[in-house]
Amino acid sequence: MKISAEKGDSKSVVKQLAKYTNSQFDEKALRKYKGVNHIHVEELKSIAITKLAKLYNEKIPYSFGCEVEIHDIPKIVNIFGLVRIIGIAFDNAIEESQNLIKRTGDNNSAKVDAMYYQEDGNFEFKIRNRISKGTTLSPNVLSQEGYSTKQHHTGIGLASVKRIESKYEEFMLINYEIKNGWFTFELEIIPDNESMEED
Repeated sequence: MKISAEKGDSKSVVKQLAKYTNSQFDEKALRKYKGVNHIHVEELKSIAITKLAKLYNEKIPYSFGCEVEIHDIPKIVNIFGLVRIIGIAFDNAIEESQNLIKRTGDNNSAKVDAMYYQEDGNFEFKIRNRISKGTTLSPNVLSQEGYSTKQHHTGIGLASVKRIESKYEEFMLINYEIKNGWFTFELEIIPDNESMEED
């Protein structure tokens, strides 16, 4: 909201949002958003802030990194499809973390690490979260339509990711794995070199 308001030069809206933000987040919380200052793509910045705020409010230990300035993503990929994938990945990590905390009674049993990265025109997103010990499900099974580890759940999350990925199979690489008590999700978008040469 604040990003959009600043674009429209609505000073009063920005002021109100800043006041609300200061009342909702303490100094420690704001330090944890430091990496988002390097993100200059509004949609990528907004989804990161939204999900980090949820992690903070749920008291789930987390880290977020973005060490390089990100001004754009390869134009071959629809930004809304990308944001949907990132949102699903964050939501899965948050939900599993909530379940883990509920089972153990310990917030520190959960952890979510996420990052954005860009180099040579590509874009990378990586997120990992702790999972219950002994979980060894194959990623191929996890992405099947209708499969879910959650009772009474349709399991559309990773299947939706798979559908979006299939539209950009030459330019979008997605990998996920379960290993050593972590679920790791990685996404990379490779620039369309022909389009870059035309520009």
